Amino acid sequence: MRREMDCSECILLIISFCCAGGMSSGSEKTVYGSLGGSTLLSITPELQNFTLQFGKALWKVGASAKDTKTFIVEYSGNHTNLMADKERIKFHPENFSLEILETRREDAGHYEYTVNKRFEEQSLQFQLEVYEQVSIPNLQMVSKTLGNESCAMNLSCLVTSGDNVTYSWNCSEGNASQLHPYNDSFLHLSFTPGEGSVSCTCTARNRVSQQATRLSFPVECSNKPGGSLRNELLEFIVPIAIVGVLVLCAGVTYRLRHKGQKEHSQLKEEKESCTIYSQVQRVEQPKSPRPPPAEESSECTTIYVSATGLPPDTTQPQDPGLMTIYASVMPITS
Repeated sequence: MRREMDCSECILLIISFCCAGGMSSGSEKTVYGSLGGSTLLSITPELQNFTLQFGKALWKVGASAKDTKTFIVEYSGNHTNLMADKERIKFHPENFSLEILETRREDAGHYEYTVNKRFEEQSLQFQLEVYEQVSIPNLQMVSKTLGNESCAMNLSCLVTSGDNVTYSWNCSEGNASQLHPYNDSFLHLSFTPGEGSVSCTCTARNRVSQQATRLSFPVECSNKPGGSLRNELLEFIVPIAIVGVLVLCAGVTYRLRHKGQKEHSQLKEEKESCTIYSQVQRVEQPKSPRPPPAEESSECTTIYVSATGLPPDTTQPQDPGLMTIYASVMPITS
């Protein structure tokens, strides 16, 4: 009797181990969801066949594999019970997959799909990680060093949005002697003497997206001591010197022109002005008697003419409309 009970206990123990092993069986895979996008959790074809065969399955979610799970979907034959946000959670009965619309950060967690196979369960576990998509990287030159026999440049590549972003570089060699690409947002370049161009592409990526930016730039590197620095100084000083000379020439020209116009104006005023003194001094008295001057057609006369000419003929009638200074000064003879 005792022996029969021992055998039955052994059989039950074996069955319990098998059931425990069946319940714990399953695999896990990681799914990466895009923030704001749609995330699909798909089961394997084997689990699809088991679901069709046994007709009972569950979708559950928890913060981690060890936490208590919350039921999302309960499938039993043709009946589906959706115990979640129906606007964002969608169950596809044709393949038993679960779709999360407009994925949020709080949707990240541990998901599990379980099929009841009579005395055991077959499950598939998902670890959902949610990432924000990366933006287009901004690629620019942050520093440049021009030495005597070598040149160096540092490039930066940064994004404004994205989670867990990694960077990679790809540069055309050109006259670059050393390329030190970091798997980071900075790149250091060294160049041999000479002139040329370099093109670099920076790619920013994470689990759900990637973006790339390309930058091409000329390289001038002199092998003469101080050559590059001298060239830069010349490029800076020469335009300033040319502008200074032009401004100076314009100032001198303006001063000379202004001075010439002033002297010309003064000379013109001197030529146009005429005084009694200048008229009297320029004419010398003739030594021999001169014949009386011819009558002038002009209606006016000057003091000089009145002083050097003959006295007016008092016997002739005078025009009352004309009167000279001489006539006014000379006394009337009786």
